[in-house]
Amino acid sequence: MPGKHFIFPITTGRSGTLYLTELLRRNLHNAEVHHERAGHTDLGVHHPDASDFTHFNTFGNDAHVQQFWTQKLHRIVNGPARVYAEISHPLVKAGLIENIAPLTRSGRVDLIILRRNTEDILWSLANRFDFVNNAFTWLFYLDPRYRNVIVNATPFISHGMYGAALWYIHEMWTRVEYYRRLLADDHDIYIHDVELSEIATGDGAMRLLRALGAAPTEIDLPPQLNATSQTFFGDDIRQGCHALVQKFQVDHAAEAIRFLEEGRRLASGPTAGMSVE
Repeated sequence: MPGKHFIFPITTGRSGTLYLTELLRRNLHNAEVHHERAGHTDLGVHHPDASDFTHFNTFGNDAHVQQFWTQKLHRIVNGPARVYAEISHPLVKAGLIENIAPLTRSGRVDLIILRRNTEDILWSLANRFDFVNNAFTWLFYLDPRYRNVIVNATPFISHGMYGAALWYIHEMWTRVEYYRRLLADDHDIYIHDVELSEIATGDGAMRLLRALGAAPTEIDLPPQLNATSQTFFGDDIRQGCHALVQKFQVDHAAEAIRFLEEGRRLASGPTAGMSVE
């Protein structure tokens, strides 16, 4: 039904998605707003399960991945809310954009690129041990052993969980540039590029809300949410993370352009002859 409005993020996680969720919930009136719909009964229904992530990032947008998105997006399109926002960073890593056509046929789609300093994200991921448990990585992030990726993970892997997390961050910022170019001619999709620090201010939040088509006269800013409150490592590890960030600089736009100019697409999977074991 024309006139609907759908909002999703492209981001790394540990970048302020819970804050953005609450900002939209407080200021988009009559909207259905969710964060990560990842309860144990939501996997495979509202949130991709591990196989959806592993299939997309190994084989591309295959029939298994499409089956998940068909049922999820059908339910969103036919839901009661005119404005639907799901500020869940994992979705784009399992093929949201490759399967987004049902939403663009039904209304407007806004994608919010939510940025935060790379070193701060790395430090947060390290203190949560998010790249220690593969099962957790497969449900929320990207495994450096995946083959359907843009940035070469090999130089990062020898640096353990810190290297894996840093590769992931660079892969996601590169996918931002990839999708920006892939969607450049799609006039039903609007892309907004914001920093967490920017939307934490009244002026920045107002700019984003107006770009989303809202017209609030006042902003109800949420407090800081889900910040890293406990650290398990000392200054030596923090300095090691800093050195790693300085060592591995990636030109995200150049990597995305290279990938596209090689004729490759994440939807299509790895090139012929590339191992997917």
